[in-house]
Amino acid sequence: MNPSVAPLPPLQLAYKPDAAEAQRRLRAYWQGEIVDRSCVSVRAPKDGAKPAWRSLIVAEDFDLPGAIDRYEAWASQMFFGGESMPALMPNYGPDQWAGFLGARLTLVPEMDTSWAEPCISDWAEAQPLALDSANRWWKAIVDLTRLAAERGQGRFLLSTIDTHSNLDCLAALRGAEWLCMDVIEQPDEVLRALRQVDALYRPVYDAVFEAGRMQASGSTSWLDLWSEGRTQAIQCDFSCMISPEHFRKFALPSLEYEMSWLDHAVYHMDGPGQIRHLDDLLALPNLHTIQWVPGAGQPPAPAWLDLLQRIQRAGKAVQVLVSVEEVKAMYTKLAPERTFYWVLDCPSESEARRLMDWMEHRT
Repeated sequence: MNPSVAPLPPLQLAYKPDAAEAQRRLRAYWQGEIVDRSCVSVRAPKDGAKPAWRSLIVAEDFDLPGAIDRYEAWASQMFFGGESMPALMPNYGPDQWAGFLGARLTLVPEMDTSWAEPCISDWAEAQPLALDSANRWWKAIVDLTRLAAERGQGRFLLSTIDTHSNLDCLAALRGAEWLCMDVIEQPDEVLRALRQVDALYRPVYDAVFEAGRMQASGSTSWLDLWSEGRTQAIQCDFSCMISPEHFRKFALPSLEYEMSWLDHAVYHMDGPGQIRHLDDLLALPNLHTIQWVPGAGQPPAPAWLDLLQRIQRAGKAVQVLVSVEEVKAMYTKLAPERTFYWVLDCPSESEARRLMDWMEHRT
């Protein structure tokens, strides 16, 4: 654990009676240690329960109390196994950061996503990128976080938001195709805009952190990796479209800056197109964990053992997305103290408990 992070009192959450045990294992994980098994997030319906489907896009109708009601109805039917934490994430989709800066958003709740309509046609004529406190998307995020933190005390936690900042934000504002040309033809304009987006990172994070009372309850992100300090999913999906040279010039400084404000930074590496940037990521001293997502059409996690072991040999931890059976296939091949398994297909609480028992007896 970052030595500046003070341990919090044991967590007590109605939707996760064993939260304090998960807290102890995660404290060890961030320190590069292990209690009794690798960390795992394995959410599943409680035995006999049939939780209603819910979108990760919350409050699309701006009914904030209703969004919290729907979350609690779902959480009450779920078993949060292992180190999974019940945490409501205020969320208007991956392009919400562009929405905060004035882009028109289209929400697609049935696909858990949003799309921004590009609104910058000429960098030279674009207004400085700034956060308007009255922006409808930003205001709803803060208000929902504050209300949910009040209602959720002793019941559930709040998550930080999905932050597609840095180049991902510019791609949403400008259009990915145009931005690809801009990094070649207008590099100074792109760098100027990036610094404006960077300057917003800490104010946005701090506002959500404070509204969610995370200084008292810890923080988590959409990656379901809870921390007693400040954590967040860092990402740059646009990086799959640029060369290592352009990654170092345009993306890496922003990623380093974002990580500098965090106690526990996790990088979401999405797909083979980002592997060419791996050595640069591994050299970041403030990066703790890399989440590897193979991407659509790619083989599942066991096929990427060499990549995951390479990351661990460099001293970083990994989060892997796996099925129950894939945990068993990989468990003895990865360093247990530097692996966080995120199980996506567990059908029931009983199956989740069997998996955790299996893990404890294999460590």
